[in-house]
Amino acid sequence: MLFTEMPVLDHPDAILRPLYPDDVLTWYDYLTLPQVFEHTSWNVQAQSELEHYAWQPQQFTEASALRFAIAGRDNDRLLGTIGFHTVASVNASAEMAYDLSPAAWGRGIATAACASLLKWGHSQIGLARIQATVLPENTRSIRVLERVGFQREGLLRSYRKVRGPSRDFWMYSHIEK
Repeated sequence: MLFTEMPVLDHPDAILRPLYPDDVLTWYDYLTLPQVFEHTSWNVQAQSELEHYAWQPQQFTEASALRFAIAGRDNDRLLGTIGFHTVASVNASAEMAYDLSPAAWGRGIATAACASLLKWGHSQIGLARIQATVLPENTRSIRVLERVGFQREGLLRSYRKVRGPSRDFWMYSHIEK
């Protein structure tokens, strides 16, 4: 995944920037909150499990996962993350994933970040398909995906193990226009 420009977030309260090692503790702290934890497939037990997501450009390849920080425009404090994983450069596709601290919920930040990453993924890195999976009970995330133009493709039954049992996920996609 080669690129020369970062995605730009169009939101009055937030920016996108590289995810720095200093962000990992804040990220871990909100990912382990019950109201965040229950709606994601994250199962982090220690902040060290997140350290490899920090910005290390020398380790990126065309098939690398890529994660950006969503940070406060006024204080640069981590509010969330967004990026691509399960990158298939041969198919020009990737899966988008994002998370947001509850302190930033309800302000349109996730919607703006998703819109920015979609535009950037299609135009700057040439992805034809961007997909996202979401637990059926994560209605907030479903609304975000649908607001930015993702289409629901179907239910993936027992798609991914989430802290033990296999769980169903909705598959959404956004196709380059």
